[in-house]
Amino acid sequence: MKIALLSDVHDRTENMLLALHAAKEAGCTRLFFMGDIVEISTLKLLLEEWQMPADIVFGNNEYDRAAHQRIASLFSDAVHHGDEAALEIEHRNIYFTHLPYRASAKAESGNYHAVFFGHTHVAEKFIHIGTLVVNPGEVGGVRRPPGFAVYDTATNDVSFYRI
Repeated sequence: MKIALLSDVHDRTENMLLALHAAKEAGCTRLFFMGDIVEISTLKLLLEEWQMPADIVFGNNEYDRAAHQRIASLFSDAVHHGDEAALEIEHRNIYFTHLPYRASAKAESGNYHAVFFGHTHVAEKFIHIGTLVVNPGEVGGVRRPPGFAVYDTATNDVSFYRI
């Protein structure tokens, strides 16, 4: 299964729509969102456009958290996990969050095949104690060129895309 990894949209909806389209073209059938979508209207647009399973966590810029969770609950394929998510998908233990320090602690545990995070806006991939650790970079293009990543559960690896 291919999973789109998006983070740090910061309400740049044009880039978000381009990323969603590119993720679909890349064969993604699920989405993990690592926070900082920001406005409720942007989350609603993301879920209307994606229309496939989506797992979402908060960033540090979603101020009306209850409204974000309420909007996500209106979509049958969306789950808002709060600050972090730990899932098993196709025999892979996966953890994701917005904040790097939380991701680092989970990677350190050795309990996950893959750990994903956002916040720094820097696309990066490394292996830590046998765990794949990835920041997909930023969709918004606020500080860095806009992009996202695609995680492949079959290979436990990622590819980076620029939009």
